[in-house]
Amino acid sequence: MRARRPHLAAMRRAAFAVLALALLLTTMSASAGAADPAVARVADHQARAGRHAPTCRVLRRRLAHHRPLRAHVRARAVRCRHAARLRRIARVKHRRALARRHALVRRHRLARQVPTPRPTQATSATTRGDAQGWNGFGVGSWPSAEWRPYAADSPFNQPLGGGAQVAARSAQIVHQVLSWGEPGNLMAGAADSSNDYGHPTYYAQPSDPLYTLRSSGYSPAIDGAQIRIPAAARAAGGGDGHMTIVEPDGWEYDLWQADAKRGGTLSFSLGGRTRIDGSGLESNATAARFGNLAGVIRAPELAAGHIDHALFVVVKCASTSTSFGYGTRPDNGKSAYVFPAAAGGSECSGADNADAPPLGARFQLAMSAGQIDALGVPTWKKAILHALATYGGYVGDTGGPGFGLQFESSTMYTAFGFADPLVSFAKQNDVGSWNGMYAFNVASGVDWARYLRVVAPPSR
Repeated sequence: MRARRPHLAAMRRAAFAVLALALLLTTMSASAGAADPAVARVADHQARAGRHAPTCRVLRRRLAHHRPLRAHVRARAVRCRHAARLRRIARVKHRRALARRHALVRRHRLARQVPTPRPTQATSATTRGDAQGWNGFGVGSWPSAEWRPYAADSPFNQPLGGGAQVAARSAQIVHQVLSWGEPGNLMAGAADSSNDYGHPTYYAQPSDPLYTLRSSGYSPAIDGAQIRIPAAARAAGGGDGHMTIVEPDGWEYDLWQADAKRGGTLSFSLGGRTRIDGSGLESNATAARFGNLAGVIRAPELAAGHIDHALFVVVKCASTSTSFGYGTRPDNGKSAYVFPAAAGGSECSGADNADAPPLGARFQLAMSAGQIDALGVPTWKKAILHALATYGGYVGDTGGPGFGLQFESSTMYTAFGFADPLVSFAKQNDVGSWNGMYAFNVASGVDWARYLRVVAPPSR
């Protein structure tokens, strides 16, 4: 027995050591938990959550089935709803931040656009065509976007500058005009149809047939004149039947309600002529007696993205009052007119008459180039807005719903078998269509009530 006692003692010592080590580890674990209360709270929360609190997804299913909830579960549901609300707010803020960033990027790109070239005059050799008509213009050799009709001192080619005088009745006139509706759409695709109220222009060649002009109205300046007219040339299909022929010698013949050519005669109701390199005034095919080329927007200008002249404006009706000032004159049976107009148009009736503009009134879009460039609108619309801001637009005729501008008539191209360039441009630029017509929306994206104004007419 004595021989085994040392072995038993060793076993006892080992057991005591194991117990001491276990006690030490337990003490250290307890002290660590006490030293870090956050760990203890998380552990306690996880334990309670595992035993009692369901997930937010489970709570949504219970609420959807109208199951009753205990008090501590209801508190959990409130926290779930609050967390979901915070996530929704964060998503909305993120989307708005992205939208602002995209807008800034778009404005930065617009600001880097190349400036439009300076206009060249009608007599400049840089705008000559390859045909035998005036300035080399003719079929397939039409004027480019860098060309503009009439002389530099024509009212349609004079920029307004920064100090344009605002007419005394500008606010009342703008309010009246916009009460008829926003600026109307410019329509493409009307060539060779009864909807064509544009102005087709033909550049005659020395070899074209000779026709005698016959007027059924009072057109002493051109009645009986003999001029060259391309054989395929025809008037616009609308009720106005506009037609313009520019002779090789530079005279522009403007016709209203022109008929089809018969034999060697071309009949029309009213008409006149003006120099293509002159003022563009004192003709007789529009109500204001502007030349038919005055202020119309041409397809090459839209494609190039710049229009370097004033625009032709059509309003619903015009005022008979001379209260506009600036030498406004009455016209018997018609509206009043002011320079550069030489006659009146259809008069307004009733309450519209007091604040309507006279024929010849000059509108302007009071926006800077930077403001226009910053607009989120197509380039073609910016070209129109820049023209209205730089040169303005003259009221040249009456009719239609309210305030509108004028395209050239593409009949001048389709009459010779060429495609309609306005339609081609509309298709390339995703302009909306309806029944074969393409509507260039001029009104959208601009605060017309704020920026449109009427300015004093130019000096004679």
